[in-house]
Amino acid sequence: MKFIQSVLALAAIASQSLFALAADPPLPAWYPLEAWQISTLHQYNPYKSPYGTNDSGLILTITNPKRIAAAPAPHASGGGYVVFPNSTARCELHWKTDAATPYGHSSTTCVANADPSDYAHPLWTITLREIHEDLSAPGDHYFSLSFELVHNATIYGSQAYKRMTASIAFRSTTNLQGKCGDDGRCEYNLKDGSSPVLFQPTLQECKTACG
Repeated sequence: MKFIQSVLALAAIASQSLFALAADPPLPAWYPLEAWQISTLHQYNPYKSPYGTNDSGLILTITNPKRIAAAPAPHASGGGYVVFPNSTARCELHWKTDAATPYGHSSTTCVANADPSDYAHPLWTITLREIHEDLSAPGDHYFSLSFELVHNATIYGSQAYKRMTASIAFRSTTNLQGKCGDDGRCEYNLKDGSSPVLFQPTLQECKTACG
């Protein structure tokens, strides 16, 4: 009887040891996320109406500067965590301000600096949320944008997925500078000394290594 109890006790210890070996390593401190950065921005619009679909637009560069835990690596590969690297993207968006183009529906994907074979698959999306173009007073200009960054990959058999979002507003009286020319075109860039513009993202969805 004592022999059987000893065997059962040893089996329980072994099982606990195997469980400990199989458990994920401590999750690195990756949340809260670091602020995203907009380092360059050029926005243009006419102040004479009506105008065509592509007469208004913007081009900007956005960066997520922080690496993000993606999935645990097997011990045979050194353990720890595989990470989604930081990423930078160039976003270009055009719109026409009229009843056929409501706010929140001018959206496009951005071109990331990642290699097409990169497992991280960073997918950036930009959306025009609101715009105020005062045609009677050129220079009084406001617009707001929202961004989404998605990583989705299968790493060592686990689906590693992160979806993050953030919003930011720009105004000619705060973080923009520019002017309207005699040709009827207004152009704006980031105000001197304001680059990079920082704004805080939020994690919306997560699968694997979520903390």
